[in-house]
Amino acid sequence: MISEKSTSAVRFEYEVKSSYSTDTKKAMLDADEIDGLLKSIKVMKDKIFPSTSDVYSEVTYRSRGGFEAGCYWSKGKWTTYLKLEKYDSKSYVFLGQEDFTTLYDLLVQAQTKL
Repeated sequence: MISEKSTSAVRFEYEVKSSYSTDTKKAMLDADEIDGLLKSIKVMKDKIFPSTSDVYSEVTYRSRGGFEAGCYWSKGKWTTYLKLEKYDSKSYVFLGQEDFTTLYDLLVQAQTKL
């Protein structure tokens, strides 16, 4: 308010339901982190997903706040995921590879509005 500047971010939310309660996992990406995430998703889509591996492999983007977007090779395929909170194993969101394309498109739209 003092400098009259605004700060923008992209926010991710995921609702985790258990038999006893519901919890909302959240992550924020600053506007300056979106480019890195977009580049990482593009590399995964264009170079990693078409490839195969003989051993377990991981490719991960990690933000300053601990948000992760990545994929790993296991059981003959690439599995994609988001992890919203750094120290919370219940904050994983598993996606299909086509969902990464949708995420990429949504992030491009969001970036133009920031």
